[in-house]
Amino acid sequence: MSADTPKSDGRLKEKSVRGAALTLSSQGVSLLVQLGSAAILGRLLTPADYGTVAMVTAFTALARIFVDLGLSAAVIQKQDVTQQQSSNLFWLNVGLGLAVTLLVALVAPLIGRFYGRPELVAVTLVLSSSFLISSLSAQQMARLTRDMRFGVLTAVNVSALLVGFGLSVWAALAGFRYWAIVVGNLSTIAWTTVAVWFAAGWLPGLPRRGAGTLHMVRFGSWVTGFNFVNYFSRNLDNVMIGRVWGSVELGFYSRAYSLLMLPISNLRGPLDKVAFPALSRLQDDPQKYRNYVKKYCASLAFLSMPVVGVLFASADDLITLILGPQWREAGHLFAILAAGALIQPVAGVRGLLLMSRGDGRRYFLWGLANAIATVTAFAIGLPWGASGVAIAYSISAYVILHPSLVFATSETPVRSSDFYSAVAKPTLATVLGCLTVWLLRAHLPAMEGILAIAVNSTLFAAVYLAVFSIFPTGRFELKANLDLIRTLFGMKARVPSVSGRA
Repeated sequence: MSADTPKSDGRLKEKSVRGAALTLSSQGVSLLVQLGSAAILGRLLTPADYGTVAMVTAFTALARIFVDLGLSAAVIQKQDVTQQQSSNLFWLNVGLGLAVTLLVALVAPLIGRFYGRPELVAVTLVLSSSFLISSLSAQQMARLTRDMRFGVLTAVNVSALLVGFGLSVWAALAGFRYWAIVVGNLSTIAWTTVAVWFAAGWLPGLPRRGAGTLHMVRFGSWVTGFNFVNYFSRNLDNVMIGRVWGSVELGFYSRAYSLLMLPISNLRGPLDKVAFPALSRLQDDPQKYRNYVKKYCASLAFLSMPVVGVLFASADDLITLILGPQWREAGHLFAILAAGALIQPVAGVRGLLLMSRGDGRRYFLWGLANAIATVTAFAIGLPWGASGVAIAYSISAYVILHPSLVFATSETPVRSSDFYSAVAKPTLATVLGCLTVWLLRAHLPAMEGILAIAVNSTLFAAVYLAVFSIFPTGRFELKANLDLIRTLFGMKARVPSVSGRA
């Protein structure tokens, strides 16, 4: 049955919503585990410990790009994938994982010399094994995602985080310092690999020629090119700060960024994971494709922007509450990065548009332009330390927004105006909510910790909902998004249409 029949369209909508509900539930549990880990380890370890590992991961993140080679994305994007194609891609992933593991082990001494920190050699050698381990599950994970088996992925993700969390805390209590972070990272990856093998129910065959995998590798090469240039916009700030300002400054910056990304990634990640295969299946129906994108942007903006707004308004209190008073200096970095992160979750639709339509070349070109702009911002802000880098990075996110939207939508049924109309009310409501909290808190008694966060959140929520209620269309959108939230969290068994009003 073709993808555009009413029956299959309804099945896709049902899978999308159920998938989003499952992955959001998973991410809710994951967020609690990660916050608990951050709170406990933040008190057991120091900024220098986190900075030490961040120095290495800034480099290993580059190597990780070449383990997958974009092949997982190629499997998810393709409408039909044979057993032999998956087998060929599996062995290619494993070969790449082994090669990258050996390469990173060889350059470990160079990383130690670059920073002038001999202890980084051992950390790099141990972390290098993660590439081979993760390569063993790349295709199993891709097949589970492509088939939208999000219940299985939920169980794997949560169990892996719990294992990594437990072993990290044990190692920290045992006095292993920064090795506790390494132990947690490796154990999470190893558990994920083992669990996915058991859950996927798929075994690779021997590699063979003539299976038709070459075009998938070509698409994957463009995705790899994007990931390569995107690495610099995601990690060069850590390299620069660590090299010029040291591990302590980097520790504050990396913890502020990581803590900010916890709620953002745990919200955006699951929805993107559902939207990518769904849009890939709608690419031959322009109107449904456009409607899905508009509704996706509106819903993601409604959900993500108030989260970022509350994080911005309560930055100092959140940092102190979660990590402890010794991390107070990270509070202003957290607020600066949150200001830039307001638009980032929903702006990720640029990549979804290009990837779901199989336009790997334009995906790479967009990544290249974004990387150049972002790295330039890092360099401009570096003389002023981590604060300068954070400010420049946040500004650059808005400078490149419109040009990149025009580029990403130019050969699709979607228009940049669709994006702006979808995010207009959530943006206005978030900005007014933050201003209200800032103005009213100045006239309220001094508060700290949980009480301050609760008051900020209440004031923000009242303003946010009031702004939507003012506009007739806003009330419609408010009801639709509240219905979606109830659906996602199992409070209402209703599947929203992808072809309705955005």
